[in-house]
Amino acid sequence: MESIAELFDFSRFMPHGMCFLWRWDLLILHVGSDLLIALSYFSIPAAIYTFVRKRADARNDQIALLFVAFILLCGITHVASIVTIWYPAYVIEGLFKLATGVVSLATAIALWHLIPQALAIPSAQQLEARNQEVRQLNQRLQQRIDSLTTLAGGVSHDFNNMLTVIQGHAQLLEYADLDADERASVDAILESTERATDVCRQMLAYSGRGHFVLSRTDLNEVVSGIDLPAAEHTDITYSLTHAPCEISAAPEQIRQMVNDLVTNAVEAIDSDRGLIEISTYRDQIDAERLGHAAFEHSLVAGEAVVLEIRDNGVGMPRQVQERIFEPYYSTKFTGRGLGMAAVQGIVRGHGGALFVDSTEHAGTSIKVAFPVKVAESLQYRTPKNPYPSVVLVVDDEPRVMALARSHLTSLGIRVHATTDPEEALRLLRKNVDEIEAVLVDYLMPQITGTELLEEMLEIKEVDAYLTSGYSRGEIDEPLLRRMLTGFIAKPYTRDDFRQLFGEGSRPPDIETGDAP
Repeated sequence: MESIAELFDFSRFMPHGMCFLWRWDLLILHVGSDLLIALSYFSIPAAIYTFVRKRADARNDQIALLFVAFILLCGITHVASIVTIWYPAYVIEGLFKLATGVVSLATAIALWHLIPQALAIPSAQQLEARNQEVRQLNQRLQQRIDSLTTLAGGVSHDFNNMLTVIQGHAQLLEYADLDADERASVDAILESTERATDVCRQMLAYSGRGHFVLSRTDLNEVVSGIDLPAAEHTDITYSLTHAPCEISAAPEQIRQMVNDLVTNAVEAIDSDRGLIEISTYRDQIDAERLGHAAFEHSLVAGEAVVLEIRDNGVGMPRQVQERIFEPYYSTKFTGRGLGMAAVQGIVRGHGGALFVDSTEHAGTSIKVAFPVKVAESLQYRTPKNPYPSVVLVVDDEPRVMALARSHLTSLGIRVHATTDPEEALRLLRKNVDEIEAVLVDYLMPQITGTELLEEMLEIKEVDAYLTSGYSRGEIDEPLLRRMLTGFIAKPYTRDDFRQLFGEGSRPPDIETGDAP
């Protein structure tokens, strides 16, 4: 104990200032230098602390902790040097120097172990080269995605043409004198074509080519008018805002999206009493929230109209949420369908963003945010001849052309029909006085339907109807308002023609059959 007391007995020592002969200039030089060094050393740990607080992955970094201890002790030794000028606490100063030496040695050893890892860190040039590789991979991936969506759209278009023929001729058989077995076979064909049509519709939505022309649409009106699928032990409630909810949208696409989302919500409920709430409201969405969208989007920060579908189902784990937009991915069973993939295409087609909030055993919330910008209401031209006597049909698929001719003929309309656009122009010029309407396929090898209609309208201001296996996503909206009297989506039925051209109000003396 006495030895320890002697160790800290400073009465026998003289202060360090005696070595300077208490010259004020030397005191200022040494005290000022030590003070400046100490302040610098103390500021460095503060900077390291700030960095570590903002980098969660560095909070347990032992190297950082050793550096902080080493630099703090260096600063303290300089403060001790200042103290010993007036008070000869040389033992305490030496202890701080000893601690500094031990921590310095530990830091040096740790740094030597860190050198291989530091050398493995890519240089700026290597990082740039790897970033370039990533950009190239992303570009090839995007090209692959574009190819797939083009394939989906093209296959749907071709399939719709085939379905038009199958469905149309099956419907024609409904008017024939069939026995019970034959009628059952026709019904089976029609049911299958309806299901195939639904698959094509979903593929078009997924490809981004399935949206109709966007027009002024009241979201509340569309949502409240949807005939949702019945679900046992599940209540569906609505909470629709009273604020204006007009968006630029295609109502049929919105209905498809809501149906798909509600169907998923119903299937996620396994309790005795399920609850699904459909809400609409306006909300301010900032850039940070947009960063949490489920997939890439074109929505900009600002006010948006939001459609939310919330359920109290089983919820989804993170690994499921990451895959829900993959075509035909499902946790139910293989080959579920294109539901959420089609939803993704619809949201993109409307310039919106989608957000998923789901917790296992706590339900799921799907929010779709639409831009507030509203398009003009889409209105077709008023037909000059609501019940035309003679119609010109142009379709590059001979069987589809023949089917359209059959449907029109059954309504008491005389028909000129061709698969060649040049022949169509010739027929219109030759029969310019009697042709009152034209029905043109949109996608033909030689020319688009809208381009052909422009040439036809220069010959005569006829009622112009367009048909397509894509739907209206390929057609410019102003062009629609300027040119078209109506539109028929493939596969079409006799009822589609009846709705456009009417039946039963035609003068009785019209001759039916093909026009010469």
